[in-house]
Amino acid sequence: MIKKIILSSFILLAISSCKQSKEAVKTEQENTTFQFAKNISIEENNETITIKSSGNTISFDKKDLPIKTVMVETSSAVTFLDQLGSLDLIKGVCDADFIYNPKIAEGIANKSILKVGNSNELFTEIILKNKPQLIIASSNPVLAKFHQQLEQNGIKVLYLDEYKEQNPLGQVEYLKVFGKLFGKDTEAEKRVETVKNNYDSIKNIIQTKAEGNVSTIVNTMYGDIWYVPTNDLLQAKLIDDAKGNYIFKNKTGENSLSLTFEEVYTAGKSANYWINVTNVNSLAEMKASYPNYAWFDAFKKGNVYAYNKRMNAKGSNDYFEQGILRPDIILNDLGKIFYPNLFPTHELYFYQQLK
Repeated sequence: MIKKIILSSFILLAISSCKQSKEAVKTEQENTTFQFAKNISIEENNETITIKSSGNTISFDKKDLPIKTVMVETSSAVTFLDQLGSLDLIKGVCDADFIYNPKIAEGIANKSILKVGNSNELFTEIILKNKPQLIIASSNPVLAKFHQQLEQNGIKVLYLDEYKEQNPLGQVEYLKVFGKLFGKDTEAEKRVETVKNNYDSIKNIIQTKAEGNVSTIVNTMYGDIWYVPTNDLLQAKLIDDAKGNYIFKNKTGENSLSLTFEEVYTAGKSANYWINVTNVNSLAEMKASYPNYAWFDAFKKGNVYAYNKRMNAKGSNDYFEQGILRPDIILNDLGKIFYPNLFPTHELYFYQQLK
């Protein structure tokens, strides 16, 4: 009888230990919270960090972190790293002439940063010779064969497509990925929260205090097509949060609309404002590129704004770099444009009014 009691006790102890062990493993697994980003996830346990992004999965052993050397294919990656004070870890970039951040040009000049490719080709020999721990890329199918070759030679490739996010704060949350991989987790979390709070504060001012019947058209012709966002896309979200009454806000879908000049003119000829014009610095230049632009009321009144105030001589635009991480500044600019009395001390940062 005593033997049976002892045996039963051992069995119960074993079951209890097994249960506790499973629960312990369960609590070790952590997921990073993304409130707005929809196309990325981070799972973490005591040994690894796993990132799922753009249909790809990549894992990192924590013993190999933080990353010490990286090459980047996107200008957005430059922005994320710069925000965390980790720009010195970049050893190579693609399309260097199209990066606005002046520190990259300085690095190339002093040869601390290498040119390792462009949107059509990667210089695999240079990359393999210098062997970075990580390459940060977008899911560009043109470069797929180069990525495969690099991965076969032991170089990790992380695919990040933050531009596919439909919420501006979703793009900002990608900073958390960089925080995890580059040993700046706390800094990244704080920065994301700061931008979010700034954005919400500006949005609240506009939504509660803005008065007036503002209406807005966007972009310009590209060849014979006028591409405009649907109400589901990021550009329209910013206008909506700035209470800009976008003329195509009733159009939905995940792809931009491809319209003719006549279609945009019919819908937007009386719009108060015209924003997100680029590659011109004056109304005269704009009219010279397409004379019929002068038919719009916004053009006649001079209410035309380009987001090229921070563009360098090579055509690189900081709106598409720093702007990814600072939608709060973009929203403040739009609020200033649509409702200037609400932001009397704010000076346009990314935008400029065409004269």
